[in-house]
Amino acid sequence: MKNEVRTIFKELPIKRVIHTHHHEDHTGNSAWIERFYSLPQWIHPLGIDKCNHSTKLPFYRAMFWHNRPSFHPKALQEPTFDTEHHSFQIVHTPGHAEDHIVLIDEEKGVCFSGDLYLFHSPTSNFSFESVPELIRSINKVLTYSFEEVYCSHQGYLKHGRKLLVKKKDYLIRLQESVTKAHQEGKSAKEIRKNLLPKNKLFQYISFFENSPTHTVNSIIKEIS
Repeated sequence: MKNEVRTIFKELPIKRVIHTHHHEDHTGNSAWIERFYSLPQWIHPLGIDKCNHSTKLPFYRAMFWHNRPSFHPKALQEPTFDTEHHSFQIVHTPGHAEDHIVLIDEEKGVCFSGDLYLFHSPTSNFSFESVPELIRSINKVLTYSFEEVYCSHQGYLKHGRKLLVKKKDYLIRLQESVTKAHQEGKSAKEIRKNLLPKNKLFQYISFFENSPTHTVNSIIKEIS
């Protein structure tokens, strides 16, 4: 992606950069932008300290995305962000990352969702993610008026709002199932085995840093 992003900066008159969150697959070119273009960059205040320090990633993430050098974005302080063609609502949406935001232009009916959507039925999470937080964040976003979504990983989703609703409904059902099993006295290990039994390739690649166990634990943590 590095070459593609840098080509875009050379070809388009980009004036400002807003990051939806600090993760390396979103901010990996930010130090380069800061060094060669001196463009203003923004991120949620909770992401400032993370961006001001270089990453020290687990081996597999360093292999995929490389460690990100430090850079120095500004903190998003206002609830809106205006550009030449858009007036965006800045909506704080933790769950995937504590500093995660989405940008919504209600007049044009579009949402830039960062990693809020990704896909509609996730069965595995990182330890820093929270299913209950994701549900609350999706509910918050759905109070705004939009239909189209630009997802950082899936691209343009014409019916993105419906897909966010589908993901929310799936997560609520999963949360209810985990809660019921926990209240019946089942352990997190038993719940994971019964509800989310399959391991996928990425779980092995990540040495189970990404795991259904974290999905279950994030729900139990909320109700304990």
